[in-house]
Amino acid sequence: MKVRELIRYSKGLLAGRRARTMMICILPLGAELFFRSAEAAVYSLMLYFGDYAPIKLFGGDDPLQLAVAAVCTVLRWVTAAPLMYAAAMRLYSITDDKNQLRHKPFSRILLRKCTLKRSISAKLWTKTIGLLALVPAVFFGTSAYMLLKGRLYEREAFLAINAVFLTLVSLFVWGTLRLSFTAVPFLLVRYPKRTAFRTVIYSIGFMRGRKSVLLRLMAVYLPQMLTIAGLPYAATKLMTAFSLSIDIFIKEDEYLEAHRADSGRGKANNAGKLSCRKKGRFKASADKA
Repeated sequence: MKVRELIRYSKGLLAGRRARTMMICILPLGAELFFRSAEAAVYSLMLYFGDYAPIKLFGGDDPLQLAVAAVCTVLRWVTAAPLMYAAAMRLYSITDDKNQLRHKPFSRILLRKCTLKRSISAKLWTKTIGLLALVPAVFFGTSAYMLLKGRLYEREAFLAINAVFLTLVSLFVWGTLRLSFTAVPFLLVRYPKRTAFRTVIYSIGFMRGRKSVLLRLMAVYLPQMLTIAGLPYAATKLMTAFSLSIDIFIKEDEYLEAHRADSGRGKANNAGKLSCRKKGRFKASADKA
């Protein structure tokens, strides 16, 4: 997929509705920044009014600090996940030309029970799977640190090199998972009857071989996103182009699935239904004959 053509076509889709789309796209980012700033403000108050050394904030031993971090994290997830789901639905109405979604108010999309349930569930699943994928990196990284900290004999040096290598591999796997999970809000909108857990697992295979498109889009808009004034515009363009790429990927998968079913090399999702209909149609024709 040519990123240049994707960007040019997505810009055309935003013509005449850039301001409204920008306000919707920056809401998830605004929620993230708000609760992270609130957490930092509480830590600043703890340092100012309490007997806390700044180094203690990095230890995570204080119960009050852990409580503040947990509350802010939960509030950030519960707020940002529905906003991202609603933004993905609005972008879907733009990129796929769904008029019934386009005229639906954003507040109505956001406050639906289905939106809250599926978006928050998907957020929890992505965080859980991401933490589990990070466990090997932490284990091998800790082992490498302990080995490099002591004296390196021939055996210890060999183990340290392998531990460092496995740490890098584990971090690479975790990074690829994180990139795959960026498609989850958009896939939740495209497949409303699929559960959040199935959508999260499906996104891993769906984004296989396609993460380079997202990386190239991020590389194009990253310089503009580093500026405060250009961040809202760049984020809107990035999310619109990525939403359009999701539509193209889905159509590619549907075409390949139909091609495999027609050639007899595999079954489509509804191959069983089609074969039953054809069988019944031929049987009825035979009875008439």
